Amino acid sequence: MQKQPWSIGISLLLAFALSSLSAAFPVTVVDDRGHSIAIGAIPERIVAVGALYAEIALDLGAGDRLVAVAESPDNPTGTVHLPSVGPTYAPSVELIVAFEPDLVLGATDWGGERPALEAAGIVVLTTPLLTSVASIFDAIETIGHALGAADQSTRLIGRIATEIVEEETAILGRAAVRAAFLYASSTDDPPYTAGAGAIEHELIFRAGGTNVFADVQGFPQVSFEEVIARNPDVIFTAPTQIENILANPLLQTVSAVVEGQVFGVRASVVASTRVAEALRAMIEALHGTGP
Repeated sequence: MQKQPWSIGISLLLAFALSSLSAAFPVTVVDDRGHSIAIGAIPERIVAVGALYAEIALDLGAGDRLVAVAESPDNPTGTVHLPSVGPTYAPSVELIVAFEPDLVLGATDWGGERPALEAAGIVVLTTPLLTSVASIFDAIETIGHALGAADQSTRLIGRIATEIVEEETAILGRAAVRAAFLYASSTDDPPYTAGAGAIEHELIFRAGGTNVFADVQGFPQVSFEEVIARNPDVIFTAPTQIENILANPLLQTVSAVVEGQVFGVRASVVASTRVAEALRAMIEALHGTGP
C-alpha cells in the first residue's frame, strides 16, 4: 500500500527527532549509589520498576517507549495497558530480561534485582530516595537526561515549581497551624512521624504549618504519649490509615482527633511529579479553604 505524502512527512520528522536525540548520546548520569551510569544510545525499550519512574517517563513524553512496568496500586493510568514484570517490591528478573530492555528504571539491590540485571548486561538507573522537593527535581532531571528528554525535564520542573510558588503565595500572611504527619499501620502500634529531612516535613512548612515533630530526623517511631504531649491541631496520614488515628482510644484527647482534623494524603502523590497537588490538599486542610 502506497504511503500518503503526509504520512511520509511524519515519518521523516520522527526519524529526524530521534536522530537529533541520538546525537546527544552517549550520556552519563549518577544513580542512587553515586555510581556513574553510561547510556550509549537513546533508550527505546524501557521497563519501569516503581510508579514514580513510570510517572516521570509519561510526563516526559516517553510513555510510548515503556514496554512493561512492575505492579503497583500507584501506577499512573497511562500504564494500565502494559504487561507486568511482577510486584514493585519483588519484580521478576527473568520477566524483565525477556522484554529485552535497553534501560530499566528503579530496580534496586534490596531483592538482588539490580546486580542480576547488570550481570545480564542491562543498564539500570535508580535515583536517590526523595526527601525534598529539590530531590524530585533532581530525579526528573536525571531521568530526563537518561531518556534523551532534557528539554522536557526542564519544562516539567518549571511547571511544578510554578505551581508550588503559586500555592505558597496565595497563603502568605496566614497564621501557621500546628501539624504532624503520622503513619499509623494499626491502632495498637505507635505511629511513625515525618521529621526534618522528610519531604512531608517540608510540605507542612510550605503549606503554612508548623511541624510539631520538627526536632526529630527522618521517620522515627514515636510514642502515643509523645503525640498527646505535642498535641497537633491537624494530622496528616495515609488515606487508608485515617481511622487508625481517629479510632485510637489513646489519642482521643489530641486536638486534631477531637476536632476531626485528620486528613489523608497519599505518599505516592507527595513524592512525585504531582507534589503540588499534595501541597494544595494540605493547604486546604490547614487553613480550611483553598488558597
